[in-house]
Amino acid sequence: QCDSGPLTRTALIEYFEHAFTPRDRWLVGMELEKMGRDASSGRPIPYEGADASVRSVLERYREARGGDPVFEGDHLIGIDGPWGTISLEPAGQVEWSSKPTARLADLGDALDRHLETLDAVGRACGVRWLDVAVDPVHAVADMPWVPKARYGIMRPYMGARGRLAHRMMTQTASIQCAFDFSDSTDWSRKFRAAALLAPVAVALFANSTRVDGKDAGFRSYRQAIWRETDPDRTGLPDVVFRAGFDIEDWVDWVVDVPMMFLRRARGLVPTGGVPFRRLMDRVGCDALGIVDWELQLSGIFTEVRSYGYIEVRSADLVPDPLAKAVPALWTG
Repeated sequence: QCDSGPLTRTALIEYFEHAFTPRDRWLVGMELEKMGRDASSGRPIPYEGADASVRSVLERYREARGGDPVFEGDHLIGIDGPWGTISLEPAGQVEWSSKPTARLADLGDALDRHLETLDAVGRACGVRWLDVAVDPVHAVADMPWVPKARYGIMRPYMGARGRLAHRMMTQTASIQCAFDFSDSTDWSRKFRAAALLAPVAVALFANSTRVDGKDAGFRSYRQAIWRETDPDRTGLPDVVFRAGFDIEDWVDWVVDVPMMFLRRARGLVPTGGVPFRRLMDRVGCDALGIVDWELQLSGIFTEVRSYGYIEVRSADLVPDPLAKAVPALWTG
């Protein structure tokens, strides 16, 4: 029997307040995405069915570093290890998420170990890793899609809301960083600072000048792609730049963003773009919970966003020797 009450605005605000962390316990984390190509043909690698495949990469990575496999049905879609996690973006981009660390030096060491492993795995599988943030050659129609329920829902939804949404999903890679906050004031200062610095980060780490085999006309074509992806959940909303912007303002903005899916016992369920706010008064077995709130937050793709940490998302993927500069800049 279900007796869940409605999900309240207060509970959504408390989600962030429960993440307040004293300064002496602040950590920094990062995520780095890579696009794999068949080393022989240069083609995008399929999810499975070949040595040079996404599944082969995951299997060999796990052999090299250990960790628990993550499945969706029969499909291996990630690894959860003591060194962090591996997950997959829509076209099989391999995303490494670090364990948070207290020192940038430790984060750098973890990054080095990941990149060394990924390079070795690539050689073993016949996969070459691109060092740019947008596929420079292939058409969007050439891209594979990984068998994840999330992307099965997002593909038609996003495709109907932005001319370049599918290019964003299948042909881009970035470096993202995550930071703790001590209280509501610290959250507001960090969120706003990251928002104001987003154009600087775009310029400093711009690394996507070619698309479809020709010059894109941009230093960061990835940034241009985001401008033609679902405007309801990208860019930076005006509220971020209003005086007094705080956690409550962020919550009030996020609840009005159209939802793509909910998580139910049978898996992800498409919602067709109904704003989160309109479903918050549900009760009983159909009531929304914090897991739905986290799913809603994961479908926000603004330059800066927040869960129980603040995430900055403006940097293109850069060549390996420069990758440490991204968390170094943002931590500073």
